[in-house]
Amino acid sequence: MNIQQSTLVFKLGVDNNFSDLNITSEVKHFIADLRGVDFDLINTIKDKFITFDESINKKNSSFLIVCNFSFDDDLKIVPTLQEAYDFIEMEEIERQLNL
Repeated sequence: MNIQQSTLVFKLGVDNNFSDLNITSEVKHFIADLRGVDFDLINTIKDKFITFDESINKKNSSFLIVCNFSFDDDLKIVPTLQEAYDFIEMEEIERQLNL
């Protein structure tokens, strides 16, 4: 399966709600695009991301955050959308090899 087809990318909108959440049965991986969101706002929702990450990992799926800065050592945070897709591909390969 194509990683991009099985991945939902969502952004935090200007009203501080997540937009583009069109979840279908094909969605297995999630990317939160937080580029341009300030640190204070991210810090207020960080715990929700940690909880979401834990639930996604239990389902052998991936959750990544695209952000210009790192704000938590336990979350997978990358600077670009392409790096997020590459990271998901590597995790899928590791799962297939049972690493």
